[in-house]
Amino acid sequence: MVVSDARRVLASAEVVIDLDALVANYRRIVAEAVASGAGVAAMVKADGYGLGAVQVGRALLTAGCRVFFVANVAEGSELRSALRVERVGPETVSEPTILVLNGCHPGTEADLLAHDLVPVLNSLDQIDRWSRVAPPGVRLRSALHVDTGMHRLGLMRSEFERLLTERERLGQLTVELLMSHLASADERASAQNPTQRRLFERFATQFAEVLAGEGVPAARSLANSSGLFLGADYHFDLLRPGYCLYGGNPTPDRPNPMQPVVTLEAPIVQVRSVESGDSVGYGATYTATTPRLLATLAVGYADGFLRSSSGRGVVFVAGHRAPIVGRISMDLVTIDVTEVPERWLWLGAPVQLIGPNRPVDAVATDAGTIGYELLVDLGRRYSRRYAPVCGAD
Repeated sequence: MVVSDARRVLASAEVVIDLDALVANYRRIVAEAVASGAGVAAMVKADGYGLGAVQVGRALLTAGCRVFFVANVAEGSELRSALRVERVGPETVSEPTILVLNGCHPGTEADLLAHDLVPVLNSLDQIDRWSRVAPPGVRLRSALHVDTGMHRLGLMRSEFERLLTERERLGQLTVELLMSHLASADERASAQNPTQRRLFERFATQFAEVLAGEGVPAARSLANSSGLFLGADYHFDLLRPGYCLYGGNPTPDRPNPMQPVVTLEAPIVQVRSVESGDSVGYGATYTATTPRLLATLAVGYADGFLRSSSGRGVVFVAGHRAPIVGRISMDLVTIDVTEVPERWLWLGAPVQLIGPNRPVDAVATDAGTIGYELLVDLGRRYSRRYAPVCGAD
């Protein structure tokens, strides 16, 4: 086997994040939103779905995104530091809004205030806690999450109805957003979708009536990545795409309307021949029935390439399909390259695990999971390369 790129062999596998494609996906969603009059926020929780919240956030900010969602205060403070807006001259430029989905928990109040983070309040207890730290004469920015059927976070119906009769609880707050979350948006035919939409519409109407005359009404938000493709009835005032921004398919029953963002490649570190009857990997789960040519890749489940793909997944060598054989181990994957031309099998040759030939959703199906998990599991051992944003202004 020819050594063509020894440096690549010594390096880890590489994740390439195409920021131009990310921005294109954001702009495609903005175009969808324009027709219904909605704005577009960006979900950058879980370190930007595993792709780097700082780099992703900066690219989206440059593209015009002004509202971001994170899971917790730690994520929010890191993002705030990364997205500080540079001011040129005397013009006043507002900082982007960063909302914290987990809300206001004991001990987080000071950090929420210090980093200008907006908590998404999920209970009456959180509402009261956030209200208590409001400085005299100041109404703190906030969002409210109402539960319409997910039964995970958000005010329960009884809590919401109580809030409507105890509006003084909101006396120290400015509620900028009323939101809920769809549980089955990726199943277009699910009856849960219109049920949740109707309940959210009712909650939003009731909330607007109770707070009428107190300034600008709260914006409404229901649609996540899949929800925004359910139609304009689900758009309301603010869309909250996440997975689809990063190239995942928000419409599993149809072709993916989004551009791929992630490419994962691993180098070949060894090529060997095996005879009929030879087994491969831990537990000898694969046995060759004819003479085969195998290649070993420098990647494994320690990198987030899931062990559950063992014996099921496929990769591509210079566009040629190669199945995974045997068990995926911590640091290595073995593939069958018998059908790959020898000229592509040099030491350090890049092998595509995720990319144009094998989209993230297909790789996730091989692993028996969803693309969301695959993205956020991308390990820290990968070297990462970000394609520059072109024409983002």
